[in-house]
Amino acid sequence: MNVTRIAARTILIGLLAVSGIQQAAATVTQNGAEFPRQIMLNEQSLTLSGTGIVRYRIVFIVYAAGLYLPDGTTSDAVLANQTPRRLEIEYFHTISADDIILAANTKLAEQRSPEELKALQPSIDAFHALFQSVEKGDRYRMDYIPGVGTQLSFNGEPVGTVAGADFAAIYFGIWLDNQSPLSKPLREDLLEGTMPR
Repeated sequence: MNVTRIAARTILIGLLAVSGIQQAAATVTQNGAEFPRQIMLNEQSLTLSGTGIVRYRIVFIVYAAGLYLPDGTTSDAVLANQTPRRLEIEYFHTISADDIILAANTKLAEQRSPEELKALQPSIDAFHALFQSVEKGDRYRMDYIPGVGTQLSFNGEPVGTVAGADFAAIYFGIWLDNQSPLSKPLREDLLEGTMPR
């Protein structure tokens, strides 16, 4: 093997190593679930603010989640009407649609007054009608696009959209409400990349 061929091979190996580093840096792995650092939502770039997990009875990790926001979003503007956002969830266990919906309704009832829920119940019901059961590795994605609504996708395929900034605020609030989120450690992890108030 001549010197030129050795040099070429060395350069190629170096380029492959750099490429591998760049690919690794382009995603974040949370308990085996990969989340890209940047995504496009309705022609706007959003950045992964943070990732975290939800546990059941301390032992079982139910799912990993990642939150995407525009760069420079403050922690108190996460649920604002004009803040586009994405919450992506990868499940680690089989869960029925009924159980997903029950968990959401239970948390909403803890967070919101009966009057608030009554006003938004048609939107909540319409959104819940889009859900199906999940198995290990399945993903749900919720995208809030100002002026359009909240789009639900299952394994990357859109399944429906519910209009309304008020609905988006209370539904994303299940995870991001500053008083009573589903999990305070998860909320802190998801908001890790937000700016101070």
